[in-house]
Amino acid sequence: MIIENFGSVCSGGRYENLAEYYTDKKLPGVGISIGLTRLFYKLNELNLIKADKKSISDVLIIPMIEDLSVPISLATKLRNNGINTEIYLNNKKLKAKFKYADKLEIPYVIIIGEDEINSNKFKLKNMSTGDEKEIDFAEIDNLRF
Repeated sequence: MIIENFGSVCSGGRYENLAEYYTDKKLPGVGISIGLTRLFYKLNELNLIKADKKSISDVLIIPMIEDLSVPISLATKLRNNGINTEIYLNNKKLKAKFKYADKLEIPYVIIIGEDEINSNKFKLKNMSTGDEKEIDFAEIDNLRF
């Protein structure tokens, strides 16, 4: 299903021998995917559903590095502490990434780059006020909103 100027919401197909990447057996396969985020965004936009929040995320982590091990580790720690966390993985310019956070009203953004990894600190940006707070990676377990 394609919504004009919105992209694919649902797709599927055959995935011949995809299982060979994970097993030594030859297994045919079929599958589907549903873009729930896109779907709910559009349903809310059309007032077909009522959503009080545009996103359930409290924090958006924006990786500025190819190795995602640190951003994923940070996201896991935040999630384990009950903080809904999303990692922005699309290859866009930084301005577009912040626009995404604004559009979905995600209250906080963390940027992870080489400087943050080397200093063992990151900045937590409050998207509504623009205030930034520097936080040590070791203090993640104490982070509350």
